[in-house]
Amino acid sequence: MSEKKCIGVQLRAARKAHGLTVADLAERFREVASDRVRLLRRGRRGPGTSEEGERLALAVRNPARLDGIVIDGLAVTLANQRRVEDVIGSQAVLGTAQAHLALVMRLLREAPDAHAARLLALASEASQFNGWLNTAVDAHAAAAPLYDQALRFGLQAGDKDLAATALSMRGHLAWASGEYRDMASLSETAAGMATAAGTRAVATQQRGRALALLGDRQGALRAVGRAEDVLAGQRGTDPDGLYFYGSAMLTMQRGLILGYLEEHATAADLLTDGIQAMPEGTRESEWVAWYRVKAAAARALAGDPEHTVAELRAAIEILATTGGTKTLRDIAHVHRILKTRYPKHPAVAELTVLLPDTRPGS
Repeated sequence: MSEKKCIGVQLRAARKAHGLTVADLAERFREVASDRVRLLRRGRRGPGTSEEGERLALAVRNPARLDGIVIDGLAVTLANQRRVEDVIGSQAVLGTAQAHLALVMRLLREAPDAHAARLLALASEASQFNGWLNTAVDAHAAAAPLYDQALRFGLQAGDKDLAATALSMRGHLAWASGEYRDMASLSETAAGMATAAGTRAVATQQRGRALALLGDRQGALRAVGRAEDVLAGQRGTDPDGLYFYGSAMLTMQRGLILGYLEEHATAADLLTDGIQAMPEGTRESEWVAWYRVKAAAARALAGDPEHTVAELRAAIEILATTGGTKTLRDIAHVHRILKTRYPKHPAVAELTVLLPDTRPGS
C-alpha cells in the first residue's frame, strides 16, 4: 500500500487511539483546514508550517514564485482530502475542498505559463472531486458545472484520462438523476477517450449499469465483462481520483448490474465479496456504506432477512458519524421492504429501533 493510500487507515487508527469519534475528527479537520486556508490566502505562515507551506504562502502573495514543489504540495493536499473523506464523509470535507479549489484556480489565473499544464491538470482533478462531493450530498445543480469545468481543464492540460474521468463522472451524475440514456452515452464516450486501464474500466462498467437499467441484459453483461478484461490487462497511470478502483470495486459493479437484472442472490454475494475485499481505509467509508445498503436490498429480495439486517446495521453504524442523506433514504426503503415481506421477523423489529429519522427536516 502506497503512502497516500494508507492515509485513511492511519487516520482511523489515530482516531481510535485518542478516543475520538468520527464527528470529533471531522470538526478538528474543518477547524485546522479553515485556519490553514485563511493564513495562505493572506500570505502568512502558521505555527509549525513546513518549508513547502512557506513556499505556497509566497506563491499566493506573488504567483511568479510558484514552483513545482508548491504544485506537488497542492496535489498531496487534494489526495489527503480524498482519503479523509473516506473516514469522515462528504459533507465534512466539502468546505475545505471548495477552498482548496479556489486557491488552485487563483494560482492558475496568475501563475507563469511554465506551470500552466500541471495546474490545469490539478484544477481538473480538484473540480472533479468537488463535483463528486456535491453529488454525494445531493447538490446536483452545483455538481454539473464542476464536472464540465473538470472536462475543460483536462482537455486543456492534454490529459485524456482526466477528461475521460470528468465525462465518466458526468455519467455518474446522470445516473443519480435517473437519466440513464445520458449515463450510457457519456460513459461510452469516456471509455473511448481513456488511455489508462482503470479509467477505461470505470467508464465501461458504468455503461453496463446504464444498459442494465435500460433493460439491455446482454449489452450490460458484455460491458462489465469488457471492463473486467480491461482491468486485468496492463495498468497505466490512472488519475489519483481512482485510487479506490480495482478488482474489488469492479466485483461490486457486477453485483449492481446483476441486481438491476433481478438476479438478487448472486448480486448480494458479489456486493458483499467486493466490500470485504476493499482496503480497510475505504471499507468503512460513507460511499461504501451505500453499497452495503444495495447488498442488503438484494438479500431482502432474495429472501434472506437475517443477512439483510446485518448489512443495514453495518451501514447505519458508519452513517451515524459520516452522514449520507441519500443512503439513509435508501436504508428506509429497504426497511419498508423488510416490514412488508417479514412483518413478524424479530430481526426486523430490532432494526426499527436503530433506524434514524429520515423524514425531511429531521
